[in-house]
This record gives sequence, structure tokens and C-alpha cells, in this order.
Amino acid sequence: MWPEVMTLLARDWLVKHAGRSGLGQRGQSMVEYAMIAALIAVAALAAIQALGGGIIQVFQNILNAIAGLGA
Repeated sequence: MWPEVMTLLARDWLVKHAGRSGLGQRGQSMVEYAMIAALIAVAALAAIQALGGGIIQVFQNILNAIAGLGA
């Protein structure tokens, strides 16, 4: 009997207080932001891997053009 009463009281308290302070919403938002940040990081790594050679060539061309100006 007492465990059921305590469970009901605890559940009632959590519903009242979590609803007021938004504890459930904050935790859910934090997880969503973490998932978005991880997705952006993975996409950035994939883009760097895919475009790495081309980017190196562009910077090499720029360096060669700058070096040619000084000669």
C-alpha cells in the first residue's frame, strides 16, 4: 500500500514541477542540439575528405601566383 501511495505522490510532484520549470523540455532540447552538432561535424569531415585535394590545389595555385609576383 505505501509503495503505491509514494509512487503516486512522487509522480504527481514530478508532473507539477517539471511542467512548471520545463525540465523535460530543456533536456529534450539539449539532446536535439547535440545531435545537430554531431551531424554538422560529420558533414564537415566528409566535405573536407571529399574536397581536400581540390582545396590543396587551389591554395597551391594561389601560392605560385604570389611567388611569381615577387620574382
